[in-house]
Amino acid sequence: MNPASQQVRPSFTIIGSLIAVLLQLMLAPSIALFEIAPNFILCFAVVNAMFSGEIRSTIAGFILGLAYDFIAQGALGAMTLVLTILSYGVSSLNKEAISISWTVQAFFLLISAFLGEIFFAAELSIIGQDNDFIRSVGMRVIPVTIYSGLIGLIVFLVMSRIKTKKRPELLRSKLK
Repeated sequence: MNPASQQVRPSFTIIGSLIAVLLQLMLAPSIALFEIAPNFILCFAVVNAMFSGEIRSTIAGFILGLAYDFIAQGALGAMTLVLTILSYGVSSLNKEAISISWTVQAFFLLISAFLGEIFFAAELSIIGQDNDFIRSVGMRVIPVTIYSGLIGLIVFLVMSRIKTKKRPELLRSKLK
């Protein structure tokens, strides 16, 4: 059975959201490389949208975006808009097309992280928070996308493992 063919429980979305916010608060500043920190909240919002329905993932994206805006102390509502639109877009796609293989899902996660970061940079440029969009793409969007994509792959693997509840089979010898 494909990991994206069934939805996860609401409790999993709530607990995962809390963990993502705590990781963004406590761990992300500690593992930042050259002032580039991963965006745990964006990663979880995208992965949650892959495994959830449209309404739940859109609401979770809105709440997670608002939490990110309060954590980052930047423009209030900037990441909220990005994660709401991104979560709705990802959750409304054909789940069967996404769940062909884990490599398609990983590629889709990287593309979604890139789109989220590029929309966030464009939004900050439009409202005047960031003066140079091109520099922001090179210095922030691409490194954060790579960093968040790697973190997102770990989140994705954990969620797919928990969701399918598969346990490794023991190797048994055929000769007894």
